[in-house]
Amino acid sequence: MPIGSQPSDVPSFGCVVYLRNSDGKVHGRVANLDGIEVVGADDRSVLGKIVQQFKRTVSERLAQDEPAGLLDPPAEKRSDERKLFLPVHL
Repeated sequence: MPIGSQPSDVPSFGCVVYLRNSDGKVHGRVANLDGIEVVGADDRSVLGKIVQQFKRTVSERLAQDEPAGLLDPPAEKRSDERKLFLPVHL
């Protein structure tokens, strides 16, 4: 398999993330999956933690033959937040 390619059977999911800056820190939350909120020094560290938790949560649910649990529509964005969309491959 060429470097950087993914097998076609690897599931991918859209992760909607809301970020905001407060008190010198970055706060992030997943808008389309309950229970994932992270605080970190910068966007990169917050997003890294969010992706880890998102992958773990969705993988565990799928392994138990449960639905991924993604919310549609996602939670509403607050006025002080910015929205990012991350495609996540399990």
